[in-house]
Order: sequence, then structure tokens, then C-alpha cells
Amino acid sequence: MPKTLTVGIVLAAGASSRMGEAKQLLELQGQPMVARMCCLARDAGFDAVLTVTGARQEAVEAALPDFVRAVHNPDWQSGMGSSVSAGLSYALQCFPNLQLAGFILTDQPFLTASLLQKMLRQLQQSTAPGIAARYQRGLGVPALFRPALFPELLALSGQKGAKPLLVKYQSELLGLPFPKGDFDLDYPEDWTRFLDQWRP
Repeated sequence: MPKTLTVGIVLAAGASSRMGEAKQLLELQGQPMVARMCCLARDAGFDAVLTVTGARQEAVEAALPDFVRAVHNPDWQSGMGSSVSAGLSYALQCFPNLQLAGFILTDQPFLTASLLQKMLRQLQQSTAPGIAARYQRGLGVPALFRPALFPELLALSGQKGAKPLLVKYQSELLGLPFPKGDFDLDYPEDWTRFLDQWRP
């Protein structure tokens, strides 16, 4: 039986206007957040990792590890939905036999490779159409999807990313608890708060 082909797609196209600087490039232990998330995806066991860039394309691409493929979303200003679509479209061009696509943000600093690895394993051991992190607000990212949902992911646009699918299919998707998943980096004080709490 052929191995399931999995790709981790790091969404790093936003302008970080509320942060005042590129949160994709905020450094933790000398490593930009976008590179950190790519390494987490690799360490979790994704077969390939790609990153969707938009604002600050050159700076973000320069921060990527060598093993990462980059795709630029020229429509990044329309919202995260277009980046989900652009990332999956490029992944399917590179890997026509893609069986699992995972979407990861750069502003969830408490994310771990262990959590992503558990999500991969649980979805591969089930027949569910996908799996998403479960935290106080319900299901959210990171989220992994099977090909049954690819057409709807490719059709996404606007600001909400894959959230409409997580709501639509919440009764069919697996959920894995990620208690700190609702902590994200929007403002400078969020980064300060994270650094105060974080322990390597």
C-alpha cells in the first residue's frame, strides 16, 4: 500500500498591520516564526512543506529553510482564503497524488511538532475528511484535510480562511485539544505576553 503523501502549508502572506512589524519574522531563539513553523511541520512528519507568501515576499522567502518550497499569492490582500487556495493549488501542482494537506499559521507560538504529529497520525488512522485543533472557540487551525474537501478549499476567498469549512463539517471532522490555540499574535503586547509565559 503506497504511503500517504502529506504536505504542510504554512500561511505567511499577511501584512501584520496590527503588530506594526512582520510577525512572520519575529524571532524566537534566533529563528523567525515562519521558519520555526516550517521546521515544526517537517519534524511532525509532513512529507513536504511549502509556504504561501504575500506582503514582504522577499524578506519572508529569505527566512525560509532550504527544504521549503515557496509560492507567492498576488491576491494576499483579499484575505486568508485566497492564501489557502493558492497554497493548496501549488501543492497539487507539485504533488498530484496529494492525500493530506495541513494548514499552519505563523502566529500561534504555542504550537508544537508533537501536536501536529498527533493530528497527522489520528487522521491517517481514520476515515474522517479532516482534523482540526480544538480550543475554546471551537475548531480552528492548524487543520488537516483529505482530498474530499480540496475542491471547497480551492474555492475559498475572503478573510476567514478555512473557518467556513470547519463550521460546515464540524460534526464530521476530528478534533484534537490545543488549549493554547486561541493565543495568537496580533499586537505587540501579545508577543511580550508570550515571551513572559514561554519556556523552551
